[in-house]
Amino acid sequence: MQAIPLYKRLLSYLLPVQLLKTGSMENPLLELYYYRGRYQLATLDALYSDGTAYRPLQIGFTHLAKDLPAVEEVLVLGTGLASGVQIMAKMGYTPNFTLVEYDTVILKMAIELLPDYKGQITPVCADARQYMADNVRQYDVVVVDIFNSRVVPQFVTTIDFLSQCRDALKPGGHMILNYIIQQNEEWHRVDAIIRSVFPKCYCIDDGINRIIMATV
Repeated sequence: MQAIPLYKRLLSYLLPVQLLKTGSMENPLLELYYYRGRYQLATLDALYSDGTAYRPLQIGFTHLAKDLPAVEEVLVLGTGLASGVQIMAKMGYTPNFTLVEYDTVILKMAIELLPDYKGQITPVCADARQYMADNVRQYDVVVVDIFNSRVVPQFVTTIDFLSQCRDALKPGGHMILNYIIQQNEEWHRVDAIIRSVFPKCYCIDDGINRIIMATV
């Protein structure tokens, strides 16, 4: 990615400045913006990443603040532009991250635009469902931030997938799951499934987003 001219950096404090308009097999439209010193990634109707201002992960990691000093390994399913890495670094923590993203264009942008980071970054281009089916590693934190536009794929809230996420956590580990409500009735069903796999969990409401915090 080329350096951003000074005038665009200044203009970005008034409005988002588009840097790139592209697409991929998975996302026909991808738009990269620069806004108030951070990169944003948008699709036709959703914001996939917003640097350190990405609210779902900002909220999630803030709620884990007392546990973060002991976190060494983090798995992120649905990378965006690696907001999770940036938020943790801003909070003063640099654990090792495994970033799983099925869109090669998004993953490439995430790695290219990621500021210097002291921890280890392992990018993995893979479908999250298949990755978890094959996974044998355990992590301190698993972040599930998977969307098709503004819809969470159905597999994310199945018992099988959630159980794989639970098994991927070390004892005392935490899962952060970002969910967008489409219908209240559907959310009640999803909430019951999550709680059946993660009895120790709670939900944070943030507009149409639900950030589920679970512990094993």
